Amino acid sequence: MKSLASLLLLFPLLVRADWYQAEGSAPLSLGVDTARQQALEQALSDALLQSGASLSTVQSATNGAFTGQQLDISAQGELMDYVILDEQRRQGRLWLTVRADIWPGERRQQAQCASRYRPGMSITPLTLLRPEQASTGQIYELGAAVAERLAARLSPNVNITSTPAQGLSTDTALPRNAGLRQGGDVLASRQQARLLLSGVIEDIGIEDGHWTKWTFSDIPRDFRLRVTLEDALTGDTLLQRQYQTRSSWDYGKHDKVNVHEQVFWNSGYGQAVTQLLDTIGRDLTQAQACLKAVGNIVQQSEEGVLMDLGRREGIQVGDRFTLSHRRQLTPGYYGETHSQATFVVQQSHGDYSLLKPANAEAGRTQVAPGDRLIQL
Repeated sequence: MKSLASLLLLFPLLVRADWYQAEGSAPLSLGVDTARQQALEQALSDALLQSGASLSTVQSATNGAFTGQQLDISAQGELMDYVILDEQRRQGRLWLTVRADIWPGERRQQAQCASRYRPGMSITPLTLLRPEQASTGQIYELGAAVAERLAARLSPNVNITSTPAQGLSTDTALPRNAGLRQGGDVLASRQQARLLLSGVIEDIGIEDGHWTKWTFSDIPRDFRLRVTLEDALTGDTLLQRQYQTRSSWDYGKHDKVNVHEQVFWNSGYGQAVTQLLDTIGRDLTQAQACLKAVGNIVQQSEEGVLMDLGRREGIQVGDRFTLSHRRQLTPGYYGETHSQATFVVQQSHGDYSLLKPANAEAGRTQVAPGDRLIQL
């Protein structure tokens, strides 16, 4: 790979490269060399995500850092070089701080989706695929604890509206032909959410062994989670991906661990899971970033059209919407007819907005509860 200096000599007038700083870690129980490689991979992946790249798998990078594998990336930037700024060992993990030099690609230079719309998201408790694996540590509530922690880390960027006590998902078995929508939005409205996030913790297996191994060695434990993000209005799957990590289990074989306490999340295993949740959070934020706002009409009066989206969802005065008539064809299915009627937000409150007609067509159009407004 050419150095950054030679690239600048060859392309002095092109877009400059940008530096991004990121941190990665891996358990020392894997061996120092392997831990350093995984920590570097994680840090470089984070830097690429910061630059606007979209990663579907993260297994290697350039400059000979990782061999025999490829980085699967929808490139909005290209990793040109990196520098390891710091390396530390603490709590059974190796931590690297990396500064990465990323050259913007063509897609990066195009306008990024920057919609203010924040659709409501409901996070369901995460289930354990193999509950018997939780016997070590008695961590049967790990799914609920992970969901709570993920919600907390998402909340600055995502509109979390509810965390229902039971798992929910849209019915993907029903057909969704053009113009027809299954009634998953009814479920979403009950949860005050458009998006439904569900998941399964597929593996929390731990290497067992003689008591001497538990006493004198680090015991590695796996964590593999598959998440699904669904749009309940359309039935579309916005994200479905598997994430995994591994770290040392800093407890005795017969210890009972409270996964809701901060001391657990400060452990090496807890920190590894937290780091994975940060990656999931970035993917979820990106997956819902370009959705157009779709609001339900509550009523029409002399004051205007009342819509059930407001400041909580990022709606502001001046936002423009087009009208979609929605009629039930048969229970659970609807027909949608789009019109040329345009409305503009005159008032935006916490959980609702008031819109006025913005063209002649809107002034002549009668709307009814059940009709929708789609953001332009």
